[in-house]
Amino acid sequence: MDRQEIVDAALDLLDEGGEAAVSMRAVANRLHVKAPSLYWHFRSKQDLLEAIADAIVAEMRDLAVDDGDPSEQLFGLLVRFRTSLLGRRDGGRVFAGTFTLGSHVLDLSEAAVTLIVRNGTDDPDDALDTWFNLVRFVVGSVIEQQAATDQPHQVDRRARFEQVNAERPTLLTVAGHIFEPDEDRRFERGVRQLMR
Repeated sequence: MDRQEIVDAALDLLDEGGEAAVSMRAVANRLHVKAPSLYWHFRSKQDLLEAIADAIVAEMRDLAVDDGDPSEQLFGLLVRFRTSLLGRRDGGRVFAGTFTLGSHVLDLSEAAVTLIVRNGTDDPDDALDTWFNLVRFVVGSVIEQQAATDQPHQVDRRARFEQVNAERPTLLTVAGHIFEPDEDRRFERGVRQLMR
């Protein structure tokens, strides 16, 4: 048994039951070993979750930066990052709870900060802050989107919304967008606004 086998088993559990289904004991059961044997490879569940987060980012594959438009490359990188997180049940929640120093997350960060600098941010600290804020936007939007799909059904919230906001005409004009959102469009617009 090696680290990758453990991560693969944890990813299977994540896809089947979400973040709550991933425990050292559950992974050990999946691998037909005793839980203490996992601690040879991972110090804690948090350590395992960080490896899972890195594995999710690894699914992005090519993170190479070229001489093209840095703004468009960064936008594409963020869209692919979101897609990777959405590709795993609770992918956003897993990533949000980690501070991984895995090679794939570091490669993603290197590519993104490079593009932010090439896009005109002279101060490396500002570039890093921009990256952290973009990551938080991506992860937060994924968490919200995944949480909404976990709800078995929605009560007629639109009618209630219209009732409580009868004296808020601006909110009423956007009610359709609130209750029938195009998540891709909303995400892409948000990223573009943050990248300005």
